[in-house]
Amino acid sequence: MDITACIWGETLQSLSQIGITLLLFMVGLELDVTQLKKIGKTALLTGAGQIVFTSVLGYALLRALHFSPASSLFMAPALTFASTIIIVKLLTEKKELQSLYGKIVVGVFLMQDFVAVLILLALASVSSETASLYSGLPIWQNVMFTLVRALILILFVAWMSAKVFPKAVHIIGKSEELLLIFSLAWALGLAAFVSLPVVGFSLEIGGFLAGLALARSAVHYEISARIKPLRDFFIIIFFIVLGSGLGFGDFGSMVVPAIAVSVFVLLGNPLIVMLLLALQGYKPRTGFFAGVTVAQISEFSLILVALGHKLGILSRAQVSMVTFIGIITFALSSYMVMNSAKLYDWLRPMLKHLDFFKGSAEKNMDVTVLKNHVIIVGGHRMGRHLIATLSKTRQPFVLVDFNPEVVEKYLEEGLKAVCGDITDTYIQDQVNLSDAKLIISTVPDLNDNLALLDAVKKLNAGKKRRPKLIFIAQDEEEIKYLYNQNIDYVISPHFMSGLHLAKILEDDHSFRGLKRLREGHLKMMS
Repeated sequence: MDITACIWGETLQSLSQIGITLLLFMVGLELDVTQLKKIGKTALLTGAGQIVFTSVLGYALLRALHFSPASSLFMAPALTFASTIIIVKLLTEKKELQSLYGKIVVGVFLMQDFVAVLILLALASVSSETASLYSGLPIWQNVMFTLVRALILILFVAWMSAKVFPKAVHIIGKSEELLLIFSLAWALGLAAFVSLPVVGFSLEIGGFLAGLALARSAVHYEISARIKPLRDFFIIIFFIVLGSGLGFGDFGSMVVPAIAVSVFVLLGNPLIVMLLLALQGYKPRTGFFAGVTVAQISEFSLILVALGHKLGILSRAQVSMVTFIGIITFALSSYMVMNSAKLYDWLRPMLKHLDFFKGSAEKNMDVTVLKNHVIIVGGHRMGRHLIATLSKTRQPFVLVDFNPEVVEKYLEEGLKAVCGDITDTYIQDQVNLSDAKLIISTVPDLNDNLALLDAVKKLNAGKKRRPKLIFIAQDEEEIKYLYNQNIDYVISPHFMSGLHLAKILEDDHSFRGLKRLREGHLKMMS
């Protein structure tokens, strides 16, 4: 019985490690390094300031609660990180991910994720596996060896990202199943490789670097959509394993500190962000909406304290305390984010004093929001001409195509394009399907178009208006069926080409214009 329990325990522990690896893989996948230059001064100052102030104040609070300097120094950074997964999901549901404060928050989380990975990387130099390789060496030499190994690993991943994956994605990206298998094999394979004693890094670092290597590929949205259900499944196991390790026998002494630190996270973190944004000239409303998003700890926090316990710095009771803080802050901060408008109206009389510079930072600010836009599904042939016309008229639009080669071509031209299946809810969130004014599907498959129609109906249920829809049909039966489904306009390529040819024959009885039409056709195709 004890042997069976031990085997099950080790199995669950291994599955939970897969969950953490996939979590970090998706963090890296959505962390395009080139975006670090684009997150802006506001996100940079707010993110860096929040990390510094929360760490310092958190350390002071933990010391006041009689924690040792070592444990306080280890737990304080864990209080700075907010949950990217939870907040992005909530903001997506609220349709505010592309709002001004939503863009600021995404930039702040980008900073937090970057710093969190650097901390995990630094801790690799003091892990037991690495220390065993370089036992007897001074600490500074141990750190230098770690930095050299990290540099070699990063250069390898950068080379794979630039030279190997662009070609591989063109082939693999055309098959959903092959893309999923390839992504999992790369993520788990690299994680297993870097965790070897000779390399000396953790599985989490390997998962993150694997995602970072694919972050700039045309199919990274599609990979995220496919990996997300698996990640959620394994993350649940991680939380089960973490919860099963809660030591309630000696947890009684941690209840009061846990509540005190939870209050600090729920109130202190938002206040720090509000003050930082107010000092940069943002309105109290923007600061408050951005502030409530950081009122919880992150999955990184739990990974960090679990590593602290593994290194012998934190006790089981302290890990249980941080886990308990996570449970409290996850629940209450979710309520705060979903009801931020009501909370702001209630607190407005007090928050108005934070308008130090009369909202000067938001004056004449051009915030690009994907709203009231055109969505083109399919960028080949017909879609190509539609995109050219929309680009000339400067109408906001986004292309969705499952072919990574097509998407990569438009991205290189500076156009907004997403690789993935429009019937996938994750892709629908990325292109803000519910707020589009027009959706044009150049996809010839009737079932795909009906699935898109169902998605539009669900997202716009209860609204006074829905997007205008233009679909393609292959024959008269499909045309009639789609019109019966209240499609605004249905195009039949065969019917339209017949009308076009009839017009040519009617206007040019001598057929002398065919040469001119041929040359124009070839020019358009080149």
